Amino acid sequence: MQKILDNLYRQAERLISSEKSVISRFLDEVFLKIGESTEYFYKFQDNLIALVRMMRAWLKGDYKNISTKSIIAVVAALLYFVNPLDLIPDFIPIIGQIDDVFIVGYLIKTLNKELERFMAWEKENNTQK
Repeated sequence: MQKILDNLYRQAERLISSEKSVISRFLDEVFLKIGESTEYFYKFQDNLIALVRMMRAWLKGDYKNISTKSIIAVVAALLYFVNPLDLIPDFIPIIGQIDDVFIVGYLIKTLNKELERFMAWEKENNTQK
């Protein structure tokens, strides 16, 4: 498992160093996956969408109150989330989503304060769409 996480972090570091259009397309993939997976992620859906909004605001340079370490963690978890062939392949009914739920749930729990700060900033700046 550690090897998988290390690989995800390396991929995330490369992704956040790439062109904004590449990151934007990746975030579009995340939104599509959220839409396809709502029955499995209903408890996390609002926070997962807020994570994507936070990434978009960071990408545009509007939101800067987040560490590079947190950005990498978010991108790594979202990379895992969109990958259909992760630890438990998504095409396996029901159990194929369990690892994704675990990773996303852990990320949201870990970054809860970051998310709260972002949503407060978003509300203060009226940027939520």
